[in-house]
Amino acid sequence: MADREQLNRLSCSRCKERKVRCNRVMPHCSRCIAHDAECVYPVRAKRRSTRPLASHQSMPTNAEDALVIILDRLNRLEAQYPAQPASHTLPSTANCSPASSSPAALYTPGYHDPCDTPPRVGIDATAILKKAVDQVRDLRLRGLATAVITDGIDIPVDLAKYWIRNYLDHMPVCMFLSFVDKRTIQLIPDILGLSHIHIDPGILVIYYCILYYGCTLRASNESSNASISYARLTYLACMRAIPGWQREATGTLTDLIAALFLTRIAHQFFDEELAWKMFRHACEYCHALNLHKLDSADYPENNQNSNCDCDSDRKGFWEVLQADLYFRLILNKPPILSRDTWSVNLPWLDANSQPPPEGIRATAFIASSRVTLVIIRFFALLDDPDIDTKAETMIKTEDLGHEILQIFEEWQLNKWMDNAPNQEADLWEVADVLLTGYTTIIYMFRKMAVLDSNSPEPVTTELDIPESPVVTHAARSTIKIICQLLFKIPYVETMVTLFGAYRSYVAYSYLANTLLRASDLRQHMVDVKALEQLGNQAELLAKGQTDIFPLVRAMQNLNAEIRRRCNQQEA
Repeated sequence: MADREQLNRLSCSRCKERKVRCNRVMPHCSRCIAHDAECVYPVRAKRRSTRPLASHQSMPTNAEDALVIILDRLNRLEAQYPAQPASHTLPSTANCSPASSSPAALYTPGYHDPCDTPPRVGIDATAILKKAVDQVRDLRLRGLATAVITDGIDIPVDLAKYWIRNYLDHMPVCMFLSFVDKRTIQLIPDILGLSHIHIDPGILVIYYCILYYGCTLRASNESSNASISYARLTYLACMRAIPGWQREATGTLTDLIAALFLTRIAHQFFDEELAWKMFRHACEYCHALNLHKLDSADYPENNQNSNCDCDSDRKGFWEVLQADLYFRLILNKPPILSRDTWSVNLPWLDANSQPPPEGIRATAFIASSRVTLVIIRFFALLDDPDIDTKAETMIKTEDLGHEILQIFEEWQLNKWMDNAPNQEADLWEVADVLLTGYTTIIYMFRKMAVLDSNSPEPVTTELDIPESPVVTHAARSTIKIICQLLFKIPYVETMVTLFGAYRSYVAYSYLANTLLRASDLRQHMVDVKALEQLGNQAELLAKGQTDIFPLVRAMQNLNAEIRRRCNQQEA
């Protein structure tokens, strides 16, 4: 076994641990870090080309012919690439050569920089966490691919009723769900197995989605964790119900609610492709139902609906509109609902309408609507022809970030979270607004890093984000909210929701990169402890969950590297 490890070209020469392209991102293997030893990289043998020579390309017969061929190739290359400006000439040999900082030089065995100070190897926390999230997604979806077809779905009737009751009591009502008859959902567990009763496929999708959320609630797992173990099974039931629903979907309000449910639940399982597909269907149904014309003069049902129903429709439309902007900002998707003209007022503003709901839920919706307006203004800013400099765009973007922070300060949402009562519905309602706002700030600044790019899918990391106190504050606040939620609702599905639907790993990586670049980590110990607290809580929740372990391991490795640098600076 040892001989095979020695022959492994991708293993560390000192500890024999297998390394697969990790030297560019994390230039140490975990075993060497644990033993505080230098990580020695093996010398790779150059791969010989297996491409046969073309028949018309004969080998040069002498040195003069070879030189002619080389010069001809150089001329073709020079014709393809423009000449570099004079300012890019190499410095004198008295200075450090730029080549010494290249990846090839940094990771060549036996290489020594001629400078007195060794180059500092950068660690990109974003790349590490993004790779871990991709692994989590692949593990989860790979396991579901066959299970959707082969696994049996047996959900006890009593548990199903229990989860439905808890969902209706402890989850916020959002995105038109108030139009679904609660009594119908409560009857499904008893009639689901009856062969002579046909259940609408859209209602069946909504039913299984409610079961998924119901079994993951804290209220369903206070006495034991038996309910949380059904999360994967209920998700399988949702996926299995999709084909039958899509065959019979006609664009009704039930179809709209089912599509929105599936959009959210797919996000939580890191399935962005399914989430985007379901959201496109949801937007199509919104247009078919004329929900984008609720306050337009040509709305066909303007005189038939009551003010109460119109306010519920308006609230639902604004939530879908925010989701459309969120897809556009976070996933670089094209606008759908916000692309066309829409005329929908905010709810509860009409003199004849009913008063808004009492308590924090109305406050959260108002704050969320204002964040939506900020995102709309941000995209208008990017399309403004009068702004032709990146510096001006940066200034206005920073003002928008400050405005989001001011919204949260005016409505005291962070203060409410610090003293949140034991009400799960309100907790998720406020957390959703805060996490959406903070993630919006970070991604608005990520857009700034690729303004000059012509690529349809530009690659950026938190290392490219322009430094701003607004982004740092948003990242810190995100980590704080995640810790609060994981301690109040300590389940792995909570963590999956936060890192999947809200992409909280982006805030984590931004803060980690800030710490890794800091010259004196002792001035950032609050942030160091916050990341360690989140990493430890995530490790505790992920015990026995192999599909989520890559993300936890990446967080712990980053925390270990940050702590190692702290100890070095203190020594």
